[in-house]
Formats: sequence, structure tokens, C-alpha cells
Amino acid sequence: MTAKRSLSPAERSLSLFVSCAPGLEPLLKNETESWMASEPTETPGGVTATGTLEDVYRLNLELGLAHAVRVRLAEFSATKFPQLVRKVARVPWEEWLGPSSQAPVQIRVTCKKSRLYHSGAVAERVKAGIEERLGQAILMGDGGLTVLARIADDQCTLSLDTSGEPLHRRGYRLATGKAPLREDLARALVVVSEWDRMTPLVDPFMGAGTIVIEAARMARRIPPGSDRRFAFMDASNFDLELWTRVHTESMSRAISELPFPIHGSDRDAGAYKSSVTNAERARVASDLHLGCAPLSAAPFRDVDLGSHGALVTNPPFGHRVGDADVRPLYQTLGRVVQGLPRGFRVALAAADPRLARATGLGLSTALLTDHGGIKVRMMTA
Repeated sequence: MTAKRSLSPAERSLSLFVSCAPGLEPLLKNETESWMASEPTETPGGVTATGTLEDVYRLNLELGLAHAVRVRLAEFSATKFPQLVRKVARVPWEEWLGPSSQAPVQIRVTCKKSRLYHSGAVAERVKAGIEERLGQAILMGDGGLTVLARIADDQCTLSLDTSGEPLHRRGYRLATGKAPLREDLARALVVVSEWDRMTPLVDPFMGAGTIVIEAARMARRIPPGSDRRFAFMDASNFDLELWTRVHTESMSRAISELPFPIHGSDRDAGAYKSSVTNAERARVASDLHLGCAPLSAAPFRDVDLGSHGALVTNPPFGHRVGDADVRPLYQTLGRVVQGLPRGFRVALAAADPRLARATGLGLSTALLTDHGGIKVRMMTA
């Protein structure tokens, strides 16, 4: 009888939770499905899935709508501190925080409706359990690996954040404009527009250029995480050969240039300058036609855009950039859209649906999310 082969660390099954901004869960499920063999399950705040270390690497690299990829290491009941320490010590921490990892560790705790309600005391016991398992002290600090302990209704869930910096921080947007739309939300807006990635796209309120840059990188198939590092690189089980293969395969799918234009403009000279430098860092400057002009004189209005495409934009919300009445701006936007070819899709972010209605475009809400404490509707027509 042949002995059963033991699985390598790269082959072991892992329980994953991929988090995202509220409202983006259905979009994230579709995006995650395209990069995994197993089917993810939508849940509040993200999706759950079963995968391998290779999936951890690939999801961090390829997902554009996610906040973080977490590995769920254990779940158990705990009502007393000695019990918590004992059960934490049963977790195979050496696979992630073993001697080959010299990175500092941060422990983040949330407690809700549980007998163990003091987050600081819980963090101390989690640290004690990890050190008992490893047989040595762990270096505490920022910038390395983060252990997350969540206790709700006396059930403790232990996870490891494999991403580090939130995944929306791609690394290219160092210059910002007024009220910028975060990279993951900009990408979500492009997705809900149903732009086909093969026809022109325009943004007349480009700000720091986030929407047009995300659109260009999507069409070029540039992995969202290709210009940054991840927390999993500090783990003791980091497989450099596996990561190199995943990264190389991903980059091989990227195309060198786009055969169609992506147009962006903004009336603010500072925003225009920021968008240019951000596009250069994102390696898509040659794909973008950027200008500094008000909406009524947006450069794309004098260009043959063909019969199909998309206008995707994040107009001023009003209360974010001052108290000026922006309703006339939305009315002008409606007239600009009506002057586009009939085959153009429209998607915009709006904090006030009354402003969206002022466009006269018959926009409907595709999803509702949260951005900096502001409820934002992504509306399409």
C-alpha cells in the first residue's frame, strides 16, 4: 500500500476572507471567481473562499476591488483568559511567524457581546499563546505581519492579514486633487459602467486621474498590485519561487499599448498636473489624452470618439469642495452626455441623488457604498 504523500505548504488548503468596501461584495465575488479554481461565497464585507498559498499570492496581485486578503487560521469558543491562551497556542503559528520571519508582528483585536471584552487584555493573551507555540518571544511593531483576533458572542476567530497596506493603495497615486475617489471605488465605477475595455472612455472631472488610470490599467491587463509589496513576503512560509512564477505569469498577460483613446480633463491646473505625474508612475501615460479645461470645453468634445464607449466620472459632490451650488454643473454634464454618440454608457458617483437627477439622464443606482464616511451612489444610464 502506497503511503499518502503529505501536502507541501503551497498545496495546503486555506480558509480565505477577502474584504472590500460595503456594497462592492457582488462585484468582488465576480472578480475573485476569475482568479480561483474554487467558487467564492459572498458575505457582508467581502467574500470567503478556500484556496492555497498560490491563491493568496494571486488574489493580492490581481484583485482591484478588495481591501485585504486574510487567512483564517482558527475559530473556537473562549470565555476565560487561560482557555484563550491554550487554544491560541494550538494554532500552527510557525507556518507564518516562524524563525525565518524577522518581521515585527501587530495584534489587532475587536470584542463584541462577549465575556472577554477588554481588547488590550485579549491582545496580551493572544501574544502569550503565539509565543508559547513558537517557544520564543515575538517582536511587536508596525510594518510587518498583522494577526487579527475577533471575539463575538464568545467565539474567537484568528486571522492573518497577508496584504499589509490596503490593496487600493497601488503605489502610483502620490499626488492627489480635491476629494479624490479611492482606487478601488474608481475601478468599481468603471465596472458598473459596463465599459467593454475596447472602446474610448472619457472623464471630464478627472481630478488626480484615478478613474482614467484604473481604466487604462484594466484595459492593458496590468495587475493592480504589480507596483507594491505585500505582507505575505514577510511570512516564514514565503515561497519566492512560487511568487516569481505567479508574478511573471500575470505580467505576461499585459499588453503594451491601447488601440483606442482614454480621455481625461479637469479645469483645475493642479489636478491636471497630479494626473499627469500619477499616470507616469502607473505606466499608462502614453494611453491617456489629458487636458486642463472646464466641462463645457472638455477636449474630448472635439474628437471623433466613434459610436460606442463610456463616460465615467466623479463630479464634485458640493459639500466636499465648498458650499457652492453645483446643480448647474450637473445640468451641463447632462447636456455634454447628450452630445455624445448614442452608444455611450454613463456612470457617475453621487452623494446626492437629487444632483444626479439634475443631469436629466434618467440615472439609476447600481450600488451604494461608503467613501470617507459619505454614502456614495454609483449611478448608471
